[in-house]
Amino acid sequence: MALNYPFWVNDFDRVKDHRIHYPLSSKIFEHPVAFWYGSKKGKPVKKLEKSLKRFLKRTDPNLPYFVIYNLPNRDMGHYSKGGAKDASEYLLFIHDFCEGIKGHKPIIIYEPDALPHTTHMEPIQAEYRLNLIREGLRVLTEESEAYVYVDVGHSNWLTPKEAASLLDNVSNDKVRGFAVNVSNYRSTDESLEWSLKVCEHRPNDNFVIDTSRNGNGPLGNEWCNPPGRALGIPPTCNTGVEQCDAFLWVKIPGESDGKRNKGPKAGKFWGSMAEELVSNSVPSPSFWAHRCQKRGYIVYTPIDKNCMYCGLKNDRSI
Repeated sequence: MALNYPFWVNDFDRVKDHRIHYPLSSKIFEHPVAFWYGSKKGKPVKKLEKSLKRFLKRTDPNLPYFVIYNLPNRDMGHYSKGGAKDASEYLLFIHDFCEGIKGHKPIIIYEPDALPHTTHMEPIQAEYRLNLIREGLRVLTEESEAYVYVDVGHSNWLTPKEAASLLDNVSNDKVRGFAVNVSNYRSTDESLEWSLKVCEHRPNDNFVIDTSRNGNGPLGNEWCNPPGRALGIPPTCNTGVEQCDAFLWVKIPGESDGKRNKGPKAGKFWGSMAEELVSNSVPSPSFWAHRCQKRGYIVYTPIDKNCMYCGLKNDRSI
């Protein structure tokens, strides 16, 4: 069943002072972007249930979409380190989150990078994390009606078979599917092709793709603040691919990936980078779509260009 999601666009200024100094950056927030939830500096998230209820009352009948990012040893202690202190605190966080969204069916991206990171851990550490992910998903899907997508990294990290195997280990029948390319830059075409191969192993799964900063694709293998990138396809459920539920802006364009390539700390809004993303996307991102005969799936191409694979000329826009 196709997803018909009532996206909510921010009606307040998340850019703050950057709007004055970097006016182009405000264009990012003309589109619905994700809201991330997780502890910072080792402190538990306070009043989570109450704040979510108040937030969703404000956005009703439309809905924001969320990212749960709070596993212990988040990001394996790297730029986005943090998370709950232990399993008990984490599962209480999930329970409170479910209470806060009760009566609503939001999209939830579950724990970016957490699952693929297990391939870099010692067996005991990996098993601990897999068990906690499995239990977290059980609580989340039993205590809420959310559309849950488990993050599986991106097309240059795991093979489709590896991603499917990890999902087999932790997912359940109530999980909607998986999320791809969160906080990365792999192109929409590449992400679609890779995701459909994952679905060959898991045919009942649907998926979403983070298109927030992939308008120019990646810069080699650089994942931390690569220069010259651009905004991708704006959030929509009109993807043209049955198993692809949505293109989303999960990583907020303009937020730093970490202290590399002159960037501030991870998650901090970086006005000049935001303006670069917008400027590289001028005119506003516009694409046309067709089922490419050479690739065998839907290809998205800038509206002023022909398909790079089969050479077909633009005949419609989306």
